Amino acid sequence: MVVDYSKWDKIELSDDSDVEVHPNVDKRSFIKWKQQSIHEEREKRNADIKNLEVQLTMYTHLNKRVDKLLSSDGLPVAKFADLGEVTKYLNANFDKTEKCTGDNVDPNIGTYNEMVEDLFEQLKRDAVSDKEDPNDGEVIKQHLLKHREKIESVSKEAHVKLDQLYKEKNAHISSDDIHTGFDSGFINIKKEEEESRVVNKALEKLEVVNEDTTTAELTTIAENTPMSFIDFGDDVTRLAAETEKFGLIPFKDYRESQRYLLGHMQILSEQQKDALMMKAFEFEMEKDGSPMTYQVIHQSELLGYVREVYDLKKIPFLNLKQMEEVINVFFSKVIFNPNNVRGRESFLESVRAKYEHVKQRVKVLQKESSQEGEGVETIQLKSLDDSTELEVTLPDFTSKDPVEVGRCEAFNKLPKDMQEAVKTKDLDTVNKVFESIPIKEAEDILELFDEAGVIGVKALLENEEDFNQIKQQYQGDVKEPEGLEAEETGDVVTTDVVD
Repeated sequence: MVVDYSKWDKIELSDDSDVEVHPNVDKRSFIKWKQQSIHEEREKRNADIKNLEVQLTMYTHLNKRVDKLLSSDGLPVAKFADLGEVTKYLNANFDKTEKCTGDNVDPNIGTYNEMVEDLFEQLKRDAVSDKEDPNDGEVIKQHLLKHREKIESVSKEAHVKLDQLYKEKNAHISSDDIHTGFDSGFINIKKEEEESRVVNKALEKLEVVNEDTTTAELTTIAENTPMSFIDFGDDVTRLAAETEKFGLIPFKDYRESQRYLLGHMQILSEQQKDALMMKAFEFEMEKDGSPMTYQVIHQSELLGYVREVYDLKKIPFLNLKQMEEVINVFFSKVIFNPNNVRGRESFLESVRAKYEHVKQRVKVLQKESSQEGEGVETIQLKSLDDSTELEVTLPDFTSKDPVEVGRCEAFNKLPKDMQEAVKTKDLDTVNKVFESIPIKEAEDILELFDEAGVIGVKALLENEEDFNQIKQQYQGDVKEPEGLEAEETGDVVTTDVVD
């Protein structure tokens, strides 16, 4: 197939370039969407393959029986209209218990012989509909021949569809698809170790490719090295070590990038391109304006451009010789061609556009993360009576009384800043310290308050609404008796406040 590379002479930014690397969704959304898409496509494709395989298997067995009936030594034509004779002949020449099996097959399905018998019944009904004699064997035979032609046509269509599904499946090969062919010498080896051994064996052959490797040598390697694209399937952010190394090649060193791709063609998969793009997100999140963000995006775009053109060849697997041609033509026509300055500049514009989008998207993510981080639970003390000041009873630090000594010991267990805050007897000062203390540690401090007897704590509430309800109840209770003044109290409730 001849591929038109002229598109590189007039490369322009696509309006849907964002969709290509999913920059409008955060990392978790990207992973979830990608996994769901992969699962759905794979499950549907596998289900279609199984159904077609069952269908073709069934047609094969049925046609075998029909062809036997129609053969020169088959059932006499005169007996085609006699269902009893048809049944007798089938059972004498074929296993009458043989039936279609499989995950998607009804276990109660009839045997192949019974299906052919049902077919002959249908042929007799068709003869009646055509106003022909259903008891004429020649009439039934002609109807059977027509049916046989229809089955042949349907079978051909099913084969074409099945071949297409096989190609799609191979085009999206994952680690589960890696196998060693006839190599069965290590039957007890773990699956993961076996997969790794096969990939590494192929990589060893590719590692010999360097700047001095001739086209003939590379072709020899391509023709003798079985290889597939690296695709970790559902783990869409997983980077192969080879791809990560490619991402670190300085973006201006195009010669090295070209050389590396020629030696590591298996990294040119959509999954690895996307995983490299997600690595750029990580660099930007770790440090705003990280030079590695642009670096990795640039290398990811190289993978994307080369793979896009290779896909035009419609080869459902990695053909090293064909991929070599695509890589070399891309660099010669887009990167190194002095007569196609616009081609290289358009490529760089695409890189810059994605770089700016990643930067903006990371800022949004960081802002959202910051807002989420602001909602930290913290304990705050509040008095039930607005007219009553916080009553703090400090222990007598000079007393020898055992009770006071115990209170002092509990007070001294408080953090130093909290000790100083309590000594001020100011509620705002105490709450200011609580703002910087984790909820669990703050609860421990409340226990020390109680043990030291410095502040009376009446309840620990979950939110402001609960506090207001108790406050209303408290105020109603102290004001209800007429002629009595509200008794002053030092009781304090605590609430977990979400800022």
